[in-house]
Formats: sequence, C-alpha cells, structure tokens
Amino acid sequence: MLCTAFLLLLQSAGPAIGNLEIASYQGGSIEIHGQGFGTQGAGGMLLLKSGSQTRLLPDTSPRIATWTDQRIVLNLEHDSPSGSVRVITSNGVSGVARVEVYNYDWFDIPPTPGTNASPLSIAVDDANRVWVNEEFHRAFQRLDPNTGVVTGLSIPQPPPPGPFASTIFSDHRTQTSILGEDVIVDPHGRIWFSQGGGSLYSGLHPNHSRIVCVLPDAPGGPEFRVYNMPNDWNEVIGLAWDSTRDWIWFAEGSLISGSRIVGFDPEVIPWDNDFDFSTSLSHQVGTPGLPTDPVYHYYSVPNLTAHAAHLLITDNGDVWFTHFWGSAIGRLVPATGQITTYPVPAAISRATPAHIVGAGPWQIVEAPNGDIIFNEFFDSTITRFDISRADDPATLTLDANGRNPGMTDRVVPRFDKRREQLHSIAYDEKGNLWYTLHTADEANLKAAVGYLNPEWTEMTRFSPMDPTPGMRAWSAAGIAIDHDSGSIFLAEFWRKRIGRLRHVPRLP
Repeated sequence: MLCTAFLLLLQSAGPAIGNLEIASYQGGSIEIHGQGFGTQGAGGMLLLKSGSQTRLLPDTSPRIATWTDQRIVLNLEHDSPSGSVRVITSNGVSGVARVEVYNYDWFDIPPTPGTNASPLSIAVDDANRVWVNEEFHRAFQRLDPNTGVVTGLSIPQPPPPGPFASTIFSDHRTQTSILGEDVIVDPHGRIWFSQGGGSLYSGLHPNHSRIVCVLPDAPGGPEFRVYNMPNDWNEVIGLAWDSTRDWIWFAEGSLISGSRIVGFDPEVIPWDNDFDFSTSLSHQVGTPGLPTDPVYHYYSVPNLTAHAAHLLITDNGDVWFTHFWGSAIGRLVPATGQITTYPVPAAISRATPAHIVGAGPWQIVEAPNGDIIFNEFFDSTITRFDISRADDPATLTLDANGRNPGMTDRVVPRFDKRREQLHSIAYDEKGNLWYTLHTADEANLKAAVGYLNPEWTEMTRFSPMDPTPGMRAWSAAGIAIDHDSGSIFLAEFWRKRIGRLRHVPRLP
C-alpha cells in the first residue's frame, strides 16, 4: 500500500502522458504526447513493458528520435511486441499508456491491360477472401490471404463503344469505369460492386452506371450478373444490402440531374451482361411501391446538389446516407418516402475543395449501440450522430455556435488541414473504429492509419507508412476487417496493392 501511494505521489508531481492508447506497426515509431517530460539528456527514461518483461530505455538511446518536454518519438524495432510505456524523470513517473503494435505486409495487384487501375474500396467475405473495386477499372480483384495470390476477374463488357463516357482526355465512350467507389458482401455470400460511369461527367454522350453482382462459388466458376442502371449521368457511388427487404440499395451522386437513393429486388429486376443502348430502361424506373413491383424504386434527395455518396441500412429498414457536397447526412424512410436532413458543421479544412464542398461527409457505418457514424472526408473528422435524437427538431439545424446538438466530433491527431483526407472507416471485432488517410501522390506527404477506441476517449494515429518499401506515395483508401482473423486490409491507392495489418500480442 505504501509503494502504491508513493507511486501515485510521484505521478501527481511528475510527467503526464496525454495519449493513453498508442498504436503503430513494427519498424515504425510511436509518439508520446503530454507534459513534464523534460529535455533530452536530463536523465529521463522510458519504462517499456510487455508481459513479464520490463526494459528501461534512457533518453539518450539512439532509438529515441525526439525528446522534448511535451513530445517523445520512439522508433520501434522490427520485432517489437505490444505492451505499455511510462515516462520517468527526476520529478516522478507518468501513468501507463497502452502500446498496440501491428505487423504490416502487403500483396501487389497485377496490372490490368488498358487501364491505370488503383484499388479504392475493399471487403472481406465469409470465406476470408478479400475483394477490391478499383478506380479506372475493367476488372475486380480477389485476394486469397492463405496463398497470397491476387486474381483479376474481368467484368463482362458490352460491345463497343461501351457504357461509360470520360472527360479525362477527351469526350468519348469507354469500357473503363472511372468510379469504383464501393464493394460489399451480402448475407448470401454474393459480392456487389458499383461501376459509376464517369466522374461528374456532363459531356455529349450518355454515361450509364452499372451494379455488378458476383456469385463467387457458382459451379462453373465466378458468375456475373450485371444490372444496368436506368437514366443518364446517374453516377452510382455507394451500395448497401437491405436484410429487411432482401434488396440492394445504391446512391446516385448525379450532380447533373440530381441525387437519388434507389433500391431494388435483384431477384425481380432483370440482369444482363450486355447493354443495348437502343433499348430504353425507363420502364424499369418506378415510384416507391410494393416490394414485388418490377422497378427500381427511386427517391429523389431534396438538395439537388447534395451528391449522395454512401449508405447504411438499419434494422428497422431506414436508409441513412451522406451528402458529400451537401454538408449533411440524411435518413430515408422507404415506407413513406420521407427524407430528413441533418446538417454538419462548417468545414475546418484549409484545402480548396472544402471551401466549395464543405466538410464532405463520405462513408457511414452503424455503431454497436445503433448510433450513426460517418467520416468527414476533408476535415479528417469522425462524427457520431445520436440515434435517439433522429426525431428531435433541434438536430435539423445548426445551433448558435454552428454545431449540430446531436453530433459529436473526433478529429484525427496531427491532421494536415490542407493535404489529408479521411477516406474510409470500419469497425473491428473489439469495437475499435479504424480509419484511413488519403493524400496526393507526393513523397513529402505522411499518410497513415489509426483507430478510435470504443469509448471514444482515445484516437490513435500510426506513424507514417511511407518509409515502408514501395513505389509512389503511401496512401490508403478503402479499409476492411476480417473478423475471423482480426486482420485489417487496406486499399493502397497509389502503390496499387492490398496492405494488411495484424496485431502482435504481448509477450508471455
């Protein structure tokens, strides 16, 4: 008891660690933030512990890259385990901070002829296979982690000139989908991809989107079912499976013709691996009706420039979605067609797009307690909307302080307000909410990954991943969790590969 009291006394007068959960990868570094650490060479030490093993590291160790009164940077060894750390100075001993360490490796994606495809979104199925949708693609990618083999699955292509149109180089038709924003796995084991046509295209040619379903274990090998979307310039982005109705839903960004949320029964709507431009699909477009109606059920988003992006279907059948250009999230009640909009505070980013678009609500997931979680693309912010306040009129507008009273924000540590974007979020089996940072293809940018703990009290940020081997800048887009193995899979956009993080346990 005396020793405990003495340690508490030292802690109260000595150094204090502010970030009590720290995470990184083997061979990376950890940053300890706080106060009262003193200056390097003044006799400070780090007390490192893993299992029953304890180690003291003096502040003069070559492994300590930085030691200031408020920040310490420790370079990890290539075989570092998880554990804990304390800071010791002549004034006392800090509290303990958890240190979670991960092994990091990757799988290269073979190039697809005729494209400059980069992995954008990623999902894991019940057989532990990893599926990737790419930007500028003509094929989907499948990784078997047991063998390390990545296989490209060529998508059925209609006859020339192709369903998509592009303004990247010229105003022409193409077989290559510019957008590859989403991939999901439904409860039946089918894989769903979006092919979003051209990026904000408004040229001369019709520009159709497609939703592609893959039956990965069909008797003759993977079977494709292509659902060609009615209307022109529809720009399909996010997908979601509706277990209440057994429907697939998608968001149409469609800045040209207005955003829409659309659902359909894939067992009723016809699918075809071809596309006949001479045949209109307008007869398949319907207003909300019974689930047996052979139509795409269209719901128009009131804000025509909202650019609806990603979707979430809750257990009661409500459809939640993000307004990427509308600085809001929305809720659709399909039975009534009512759409409710909840505004997001003004952007804090200094990047030029944020002044036009706003914070950029992007991906959306459901918290274990049912709250709505979304990330703000330009603000590197994760926001929680209290689901119990969905019908509270106070959440329909921002308050006098420019805040939404139903929303709670957490900003990524050390966020570069000009050059970083928070691209994707996903929950792991422990309730940690993982995120990825995306940047331009520039060598001096330091993109990373991290997570927000279940209590929303600690947000970690790994050390920059760019020192790891690879051509071009390290930058992650999509993220997916294998809940059987705990592996975290990353779509490494510029390096054109699939990254993997696996937790390294503490020593015995």
